[in-house]
Amino acid sequence: MKTLGIWLASFVLLSLESPMLETLQMSAFAPDVTIVAALYLGTTSPFVTGLAAAALLGLMRDGFALSSPVGLYAELTALAFLASRSLSKRVDLKSPIPLMATAAGLCLASNLLFLVLSVVFHREFVLQAESFRMVLPLALLTMLVAPIQFALLATVERLFRRRRDGDVLFG
Repeated sequence: MKTLGIWLASFVLLSLESPMLETLQMSAFAPDVTIVAALYLGTTSPFVTGLAAAALLGLMRDGFALSSPVGLYAELTALAFLASRSLSKRVDLKSPIPLMATAAGLCLASNLLFLVLSVVFHREFVLQAESFRMVLPLALLTMLVAPIQFALLATVERLFRRRRDGDVLFG
């Protein structure tokens, strides 16, 4: 049930982020909320449940990104989950600085892998210098958003846990 809450919270973040940044004409500067959600799932969820939820998050992001091949974000988010699962054993992701550094690294790796896979599998994709120039700013934006999103997802998880334990959801 908590995984559903995390998935719904990520959907709300994506659905608010897309039109808001488009209205402000800043759609190129969208932090990667699915990578941060996959990082959160990697640190808090069982393997099979977390991997399935991460893949579904990626498929949801595929729905918001119409210009990429279908399934590309699902693969990238699942890979981010696997990486975060491995990193969570070595890095204390409850502290803000390691969390921010890990989120930036995962976002950087995800964006670079996105560019490589897009060149290979997307026939109309034209690799431009602008694509490479946006990788680092997107990683830095994701890094800044990561502690806030982690706190939001932890709150959602607590609400669902309280609901499951029989307490009142909002009281």
